[in-house]
Amino acid sequence: MDNIITHNFKNLLKNKIFFKISEISEEIVNSLIDNLFNFDNSHIDYFQFINRISEASRKIILATIAETFETIDTVFCDAPSRSEKYYINKSNVSRTITTIIGDLTFKRTYYISKANPNFRFYFVDLIFGLHKYDHYDSIIKDIAITNVFQSSQAQAARDISKYVFGFNALSSNNKNMISRQNIFNWINSWKIPDIAPSSIDTPDTLYVMADEKYIGAQDQENDIMVKCFVTFESIKQVSKNRRALVNRYVFSTTGKNAWSKFMDHIAKRYDFSKIRHIYLLADGGNWIKNGLHELKLYAQNKPQFCLCEFHFKQAINHISSDKDERKNLLEIFNTKPFEEFKKRIDELIVINPNRKETISNKYNYIKNNKSAIKRMLNLDIGSSMESHISHFIASMFASRPKGFSTKRIDNYLKLNDYFFNNINIFDLYRNSFNNKDVEKVDENIFSNNFTNYNENGNIPILSSGKSSPTYTALKELAHDFQLLLT
Repeated sequence: MDNIITHNFKNLLKNKIFFKISEISEEIVNSLIDNLFNFDNSHIDYFQFINRISEASRKIILATIAETFETIDTVFCDAPSRSEKYYINKSNVSRTITTIIGDLTFKRTYYISKANPNFRFYFVDLIFGLHKYDHYDSIIKDIAITNVFQSSQAQAARDISKYVFGFNALSSNNKNMISRQNIFNWINSWKIPDIAPSSIDTPDTLYVMADEKYIGAQDQENDIMVKCFVTFESIKQVSKNRRALVNRYVFSTTGKNAWSKFMDHIAKRYDFSKIRHIYLLADGGNWIKNGLHELKLYAQNKPQFCLCEFHFKQAINHISSDKDERKNLLEIFNTKPFEEFKKRIDELIVINPNRKETISNKYNYIKNNKSAIKRMLNLDIGSSMESHISHFIASMFASRPKGFSTKRIDNYLKLNDYFFNNINIFDLYRNSFNNKDVEKVDENIFSNNFTNYNENGNIPILSSGKSSPTYTALKELAHDFQLLLT
């Protein structure tokens, strides 16, 4: 906005802020010095000293923000163009909002349009995007929601409380602590946009991992079944004992048509006409195998099912608890004809007749998926499907004794996917929480900060561009403010 703000307005704002800070600073410094030397036995309480410095800094910042708000409101109020178009309905109306610095209190004026009496507004609230009735500002909500997907709602509430209340948040008696219910409400009131995947270079070979996870439900007897897909192009060595998936992409959903929903996403990310080999890594569940044909969009696509190595070795472990025997079974399966493997299984049943049912069931599982297991082992990439599902889904949704509403679970899964797909949730919330018209955006938008502070900001009706009496009034108001500062 530097190009539209006059030198006179800048000087006015600077002088007012400087005077306010000087006034507060003198009071703060006197208090600090007096308290610094108010001690017994030559001992200075370091915690109290740092706490007072922190609170003093917060007080100065809050005073600066309040003075800025009130000065802008005064300049607008005194402008001839304002008196021509807007009545003053109320003056010096106080508002307090909680920010990341603490509670901010300021006064502003309430106006009514002469041309459209239904258009009523607080000018400062409008230009700074301060939503009506909100007790907490959008930055607090933004940080809290972003942190939810790195921990939990309860932990995110504790973390953001430390931002807001400083050392006071460490006290268990603090009644001003932000609660997990606050964060729950903020997420549920947000109309989360769908993000269309951006197109990237298409590889010759694509790997798809699929699995399901069950999470507790609040409003039905059965658990919620979440179907999760993870795609990647290859494996790279990150360090001596750690490998990573190249161009990993996560997609989760509930309900029916999981494969169709997944393919709608992944077909936007890759040009399937260029993909030859597609390997589906999974545990052999019916819903997964039945979806193998969905991966064939073109004649040149060759999807093949590979049984996850984890489940193969798990079956071996169920057949025998002896480490040497497990190693022997793996060796036979990998290097000898399958008949030799069957022969050894029969011998184990004779040795352990009381475990016949378990051994037979696991043997049949391996036999039915023999080709898929061989295919997986020949890929030599391993399979991290189980660990990924645990990391992506279980860590957030199933690792704690809690349930989720079937009406809201898809929104939580959507945000969880965004987090693991490196979508900037902070930017996403900041640019869509107050705009109900934003339904779908491109993934590339959120790779960087795209806010243009010289345009419409967080005023949703301006961002939508839909013509209405309120839109016209706001557009005119924005134009008046620019003229005011020129």
